[in-house]
Amino acid sequence: MIIAMVRHGETDYNKQRLIQGRIDNVLNKTGKNQAHTLGKYLKENNETFDLLITSPLLRAKETAQIVGSHIGLKLDLENNDFLERDFGPFEGQKVEETLPRITQHDFKQKGYEDNPTLIKRLSDALLNLYEKYRDKKVLIVAHAHVIKSVLILADFDKYDYMNHFVGNSSIIYFKLSKDEISVIKQIDL
Repeated sequence: MIIAMVRHGETDYNKQRLIQGRIDNVLNKTGKNQAHTLGKYLKENNETFDLLITSPLLRAKETAQIVGSHIGLKLDLENNDFLERDFGPFEGQKVEETLPRITQHDFKQKGYEDNPTLIKRLSDALLNLYEKYRDKKVLIVAHAHVIKSVLILADFDKYDYMNHFVGNSSIIYFKLSKDEISVIKQIDL
């Protein structure tokens, strides 16, 4: 199974470098343009997908709709498993001051979805996806920490939440089997 995970386009919170989490912000003008650019790129490169899945948050849904419009794909499914990390009390805080501390592997605080919980959520989600769509190529529009969790599942020693940048409208391709996830490539436009 091939999954291609797209980070949603830019929002004003992204532009201001604020932690967004479950805050349901919409794309800004740049974010819409990024989604159109990615959609055009996929069309020009004859990329096809069997299924389009998105996080239910507005910024992801809007990105999915824009990208899908370029490649003739309608939104098939909103999936809560691909919601952004619940940052709880840290939502709205500055990325630079907060993320290095709270993304440490052993960090825990009430209301915050810690690393092991987030990684388990994504591991379960991918297994469910594989069981339903193992012979498909799936496009998933999600969020930075969701995609970084999949990178960590692919190679725990290489990736963590702070050492790999996943930009707005970046797309990362993964090969998924029942027992293994591997990174194929990342495209940043």
